[in-house]
Amino acid sequence: MMPVITKILLFFGNNIPAVSFIGAIVGGEETLVLLSILAAKGFLSIGDVFVFFYLGIMVSDILWYYAGKSRIFSWLIKIRFISKAYGHWGKLLNKATKENDFQALLITKFLYGFRLPTIMYLSRERLSLKSFLKYSLITDFVWTGTILSIGWLAGKGIGAATYFSNNIIFYVFLIGLVLTFFTILMRIISNKVKRWLEKK
Repeated sequence: MMPVITKILLFFGNNIPAVSFIGAIVGGEETLVLLSILAAKGFLSIGDVFVFFYLGIMVSDILWYYAGKSRIFSWLIKIRFISKAYGHWGKLLNKATKENDFQALLITKFLYGFRLPTIMYLSRERLSLKSFLKYSLITDFVWTGTILSIGWLAGKGIGAATYFSNNIIFYVFLIGLVLTFFTILMRIISNKVKRWLEKK
């Protein structure tokens, strides 16, 4: 078991740009937290993680921006229940942010599961690519820096917890525990914020 974990850590350490960039496109908050925990422990360079994850999340956002304008999405929102959900989310978003697109992108960046629907809705309804890129450069920078800081602090906490233990299995278990807790917390916060927005 230990040689496998060691090989995985070595792979991450030797391929920081690719892992961070691809992780941003196919992953999300959990991926960034994991990478920042490993950076806090010294396995990865935190500067490289930030730069390449930031670039990756920008590419991801652009892809979802164009997905919102695609023919497939146009067909999907004609389906009754999807159309209803699409319309409801649009009304909620516009009411909560008073159609301030920058504010909408920034808020939903931190709401679990709402980033992509927001990007697709705004791209389809009114947001030009130029404005989207301008807003995303700022919101992605803020989001990446915030989540990276949370993960790095969690990694330092794990480092302190494993100070008297060299058991790598215990270390991996603590990382899994932090990721699970982070995911549950993000979902709880997102649900509460969504309910709050619906009451506004």
